[in-house]
Amino acid sequence: MPSQTFNNLSDEKKQRIFKAIYLELVRVPFPEMSINKIIKNADIPRGSFYQYFENKDDAFDYFVNESSKRVKEKVIRRINTVHGDIFELSETVFEEIVDIGLNKEFMEVLRHIVPYANMQKLQPLSEYIEKLDREKKIEACCALGIGNLDIKDEEELMDLIGVIEALFQSALPVIYCGERDFDDVKIKFKRRLNIIKKATRKAGV
Repeated sequence: MPSQTFNNLSDEKKQRIFKAIYLELVRVPFPEMSINKIIKNADIPRGSFYQYFENKDDAFDYFVNESSKRVKEKVIRRINTVHGDIFELSETVFEEIVDIGLNKEFMEVLRHIVPYANMQKLQPLSEYIEKLDREKKIEACCALGIGNLDIKDEEELMDLIGVIEALFQSALPVIYCGERDFDDVKIKFKRRLNIIKKATRKAGV
């Protein structure tokens, strides 16, 4: 994890360092990642790098965790744009992720990260929502259409989010490995999502 010194940096400088790590992971897989190139791209002294991170592994973990956090924040911001429908949100986010998969630069980063990142350490979206402050959590749960779902409480909503997350996790590696046609993967994702939707929607909704 980055040091408190790093946490005290301005947002602009943090973003510059994040971008420098990103550019290095476009170039090479994590094991070949060069600290010298990172500090050059970030325009920071070498000594500063070691004030911010213990080593290259620490910088890599920061990048992976920060990237995951940004994705979750983006999803939360999107909730209110889909009129309180968790399934519409899921389809929209999935379509965006597939589109990202067409970006060659971003695909290189993923290929250079995924084999080396401990994905099990990443916080699931359901847990992220659980840890929001009470007001934001209630707002998110309401926006996800809890009133239209055949579930009892927020806990069951978090379980539903976990099920949908598992659906994403089964589809995304197939997309990013380029093993199948994207349209085929999208059709299968939507079909499985629709099964979950039918099972959890209130009758007549």
